[in-house]
Amino acid sequence: MGRERVDRAKLREQVGTAGVMGALAGAALAGGRGARAAVTGAAVGAAGLGAVEVVSRVRQRPGEIPALWQRIATSGALAAAAGWAGARLTGAGPVAVGTVAGAAAGALGIRPHKVALGPVVGAAVGGAAALRGRGSGTPASVLASAPWRPRAGGAAGRVVAHGLGSAWRPEGSAAADAGLSPAAVAARGAAVAAGAVVAFRVVSALVFREEQISLLAEDATTEDLPFVVPLEARSAYVGTSYVRDLAGVLGGTYTADAPGVGIVASLDALAGPGFDPAEVDPRVREFYEHTARFTLDIEPRWRLWVRPGYLLYRALVAQPLGQANVPMNQREVQRGMRSRIDTITPPPDKAAAGEIAVRGWIRSFADTDDPIYVGIYTTYRHGDRGYVSVGFPLPHASFTATLLPRARPGGGLTLTSHADDDAGTDHPGHYLTYIDPDTRELTTLGVHGFAEHLDVYVTGDGRLRAEHAFAVFGIPFLVLHYRMDRKP
Repeated sequence: MGRERVDRAKLREQVGTAGVMGALAGAALAGGRGARAAVTGAAVGAAGLGAVEVVSRVRQRPGEIPALWQRIATSGALAAAAGWAGARLTGAGPVAVGTVAGAAAGALGIRPHKVALGPVVGAAVGGAAALRGRGSGTPASVLASAPWRPRAGGAAGRVVAHGLGSAWRPEGSAAADAGLSPAAVAARGAAVAAGAVVAFRVVSALVFREEQISLLAEDATTEDLPFVVPLEARSAYVGTSYVRDLAGVLGGTYTADAPGVGIVASLDALAGPGFDPAEVDPRVREFYEHTARFTLDIEPRWRLWVRPGYLLYRALVAQPLGQANVPMNQREVQRGMRSRIDTITPPPDKAAAGEIAVRGWIRSFADTDDPIYVGIYTTYRHGDRGYVSVGFPLPHASFTATLLPRARPGGGLTLTSHADDDAGTDHPGHYLTYIDPDTRELTTLGVHGFAEHLDVYVTGDGRLRAEHAFAVFGIPFLVLHYRMDRKP
């Protein structure tokens, strides 16, 4: 009963928010016809988008995201309000408004093809609106509702425009050239922006069937999403003390640099079609089950095209965050790397004696202990397969890489984020999850455009090595070469 009350309260909040967005969009679209039309438009918009929200949410199953048509309608409403504001402030014409709106929608799609498609669709919608305006001429209703002359020159024209409460437009502006009042220009901007975003979303859904980033679930439980590691950072900085701080939150016994511990308890937990732990070379098995026995050296090989962007990301995000700060070049590698595993053992009343609840693999620069990355390693089984899920804590969120194990020739092990659809393995992939601090419910994005492939193997001379390759939108950008040697 309590859950039902919460759901009803949440539905009212969602519908209320949609109603506000719909009202703003309706007022923006109808505002060119006067105040009365704007009020009517706001009422119609609020009722319309509110109804869309109700139908979508009622049909929505637990853990699912709203239907695509609801998301398109909502994005169109937001675009209408933004287009109105942009056109009102700048007097921009339909082509400019459409191009900007399409470009913004494309940029949110992240994928390079969508980024390129967005402004093209937006410009086409804006161009169609401009051609229609030229063909139909200036509506008499628009001129009648704004008794001012956009080409009035000199101080007198500016005074008249100011006295009417409208922003003055210099000769040659879009408003002046079209013979429209500022209110009409703003309304046209709202219509073009909404049309551009809706058209882009529809075309994108038809052309790009495989989304690179998608909203996978909202308000889901950890049981709904077993491939997500729901452990977040509770401050703006992650850092090498993360596991120690987490122990204070979860309870249990914290052990720093636990001797002999591995990132997984046993490779047997990963058994399944395509992977038999018994065929793994003992040295590879030892590395995974007793990682702390090994030293770790890294050699990063970045693609040239990604280096400028990574340097910017590193300065603005990775270093202030204390997470995902991969060395840029060999000079940084020469600083040395410290690799350790911190653990949390739950109290005896919560788990079997000696069981490790959290295994945090922490890598940092040897000279300063500045973090390179902090990963929480877990294994789980779904159906007849085992998986490795690595959670990278972020402020109030977690980025999870869930990897499928495969046998590698010569007794090696491959972990890949590529899902085997034919075998029904849809769990591998990357997931960005917001974790509600009060309810612990998860809102998760599937980051399908990101991929990684890890090969761990023994060389001909008996040395343990690994190659960790990363790609975004199918474009390789980084390979990490690891050298693992037994500690003295």
